[in-house]
Amino acid sequence: MQSRNYRSDSLPEGNQILSSEWSRHRISVQHGHALRLRFSIRSITPSMSVSSLSYGAQAVVHPEERADVLLVQMPRSGFGRAQFDDASMPMDADNYALVHARSVAQVLYGREVDMLVLRIAMDRVNARLEEDLGRRLPKPLSFFRGMARGSQAWAAWAPVAATLAAVDASALRDFPAPAMAALEEMVLSTLLFAQPHSHSEALLRPRPAIAPRHVRRAEEFIHSNLHHATATAEIAAHAGVSTRALFDGFRRFRQTTPAAYVREARLAAARADLEGGRGNVREVAARWGFTHSGHFAVQYRRQYGEAPTHTLRSKLMDS
Repeated sequence: MQSRNYRSDSLPEGNQILSSEWSRHRISVQHGHALRLRFSIRSITPSMSVSSLSYGAQAVVHPEERADVLLVQMPRSGFGRAQFDDASMPMDADNYALVHARSVAQVLYGREVDMLVLRIAMDRVNARLEEDLGRRLPKPLSFFRGMARGSQAWAAWAPVAATLAAVDASALRDFPAPAMAALEEMVLSTLLFAQPHSHSEALLRPRPAIAPRHVRRAEEFIHSNLHHATATAEIAAHAGVSTRALFDGFRRFRQTTPAAYVREARLAAARADLEGGRGNVREVAARWGFTHSGHFAVQYRRQYGEAPTHTLRSKLMDS
């Protein structure tokens, strides 16, 4: 797809441009400064795009729509800072920032900031990670928010950044689709295998042999019966093994217990319903076998780092 290019010195128009191309947010500039927005965007795949962006003024960006996307912000000049509830992350030409739009409070940019921005849908990153792990994610994926020059992650990312910059600057109207698919693969594999994240240890751990048939049969039975109470003995009977053999299989090949696997699968199903707006917290909890909404909330927060009401509220804000 051909790059779309924008220039605007109007704050309302600048807000409209970025909200239309990315997601709804509000830009404010320091008193006495005037916006000098320069923005371009090119789609790589339906889940990924690359942009050039500068504001030409000291600007603060306040997200108003919490799209589930990861922004890899790569300044070529100037300085910025992404602020989260628990910390802040500086960014400049020697320090890139990985910003999950759902967790950032605001981002401050200096007048001289000119940057390359990679935007990726998190569901695509999650799907690729699950392919590499060979199982569903037991907890949300979260990346370490910084990438510093001189680190191993920076060295691995540098060729990717150079390729993205070349694509962004190219006058070519359309790139071949296979080339863009290969670029997406390059981006995803480098991020997942080079940048530290919440599943790095599991991803880089030597892979065990393929899980035996009884473990796979147990998993199929569990996912087919998430709405119903299933005891470990019942799962073992369906898989055709003893309870002890089932425990041993899950510990060796899934690094968990059958009961924990069931709980995490139900929590994941509940999270999907909350993100999809399919009922209130009490209804969703009951649907997936959590009879006590208070206990459900405790387990949910332990698993995902946020209350189920927060997940549901984020969905309602997006819509």
